[in-house]
Amino acid sequence: MAEPRRTRPSTFRCAAATLLALSVVVVIVVLLWLFLHPSRLDISVDHASTAGFNFTAAGGLAGAFDLTVRASNPNERAGVSYRWLDVGVWYNGTYLAGGHAPGFAQAAEEETRVDVAARAAPDAWTLPRDVQEGIKRERTAGKLTVDVHVVAKVRFRYGVVRTRKYTVRASCPAVAIDFASPTSFHRVPCYVHI
Repeated sequence: MAEPRRTRPSTFRCAAATLLALSVVVVIVVLLWLFLHPSRLDISVDHASTAGFNFTAAGGLAGAFDLTVRASNPNERAGVSYRWLDVGVWYNGTYLAGGHAPGFAQAAEEETRVDVAARAAPDAWTLPRDVQEGIKRERTAGKLTVDVHVVAKVRFRYGVVRTRKYTVRASCPAVAIDFASPTSFHRVPCYVHI
């Protein structure tokens, strides 16, 4: 008795099946991305003041910048886990002070305020002469305008699923520290890049 002859699928059918499978995978990935794609995080400086702010004999800076950074998660479905938060204070492109804050977790649509003391290292370096003069001039006028930069490592959470680690960079330009009235401060929004 003769065996029934098997027909091999044609090249066209194999290509069509592969193309259909790839199309289904692409549609699923696009739908998941649209559904789960996190919104950009909002970061701002809510308060800034100084403590022990002075120049050393060697031309360095002593003291600390006391900053309150507000991190807001506008996502409706995703939580955010911050591993850590580094804050740097800059004046006209020159690094003045820095601080570190431990990590924290945020639920969806939640805000967190983090207090950071960005300390200057007075013996580590001497500030350039033009930077010293600019800071002294602004301090005499009663206000010092600095830039604050924030760097953080984050992960987004969707229930039990976590994304890879992202580096968040935020630039907060023209943060005005008022020496005459340290309690008056206007929130400064930051430009956030992930």
